[in-house]
Formats: sequence, structure tokens, C-alpha cells
Amino acid sequence: MKPFTTLTVVFLALIAVLQFCRFMFAWPVTIEGMNFPVWGSGIAAIFAAGLATMLWKESFGWHMPPAMSWFGRKAEH
Repeated sequence: MKPFTTLTVVFLALIAVLQFCRFMFAWPVTIEGMNFPVWGSGIAAIFAAGLATMLWKESFGWHMPPAMSWFGRKAEH
């Protein structure tokens, strides 16, 4: 794996873990008097973990199959 890819995977995984911890322990986040909901951290954790996983898999050449049959196919003329 390339160094930048490794660094990005580790960074995204760390974000996912921290967001998951905030979600589980209900840590409050207030910025300039505005409270951010805890449920948003659950979504952010899933999103960051998904990105880290997909990038890690892609770095080894493991590509996920296309979700729909027309993706990945060349246009027929």
C-alpha cells in the first residue's frame, strides 16, 4: 500500500472510532452555543468506516462488484 493511502485509511479509521465513541458515550459537542446531535456521530462513524474500508480494499485491488448491471459494462454500439 502506498504511504498516502495508508495514512488516509488510518485517519478515516480514527475518525470512525472517535465518532463511534461519541455516539456510545453521548459526549456533548457545543460550538458557539449550538449543540450537535449525538445521532449524527453514528452516521458519521458508519460513513468514515465505510470510506476507510473501501479505500483499504481498493489498495489491494479488491473491487466491489457494481450495484447495477449497467455499471462497469462498456457501451454497446
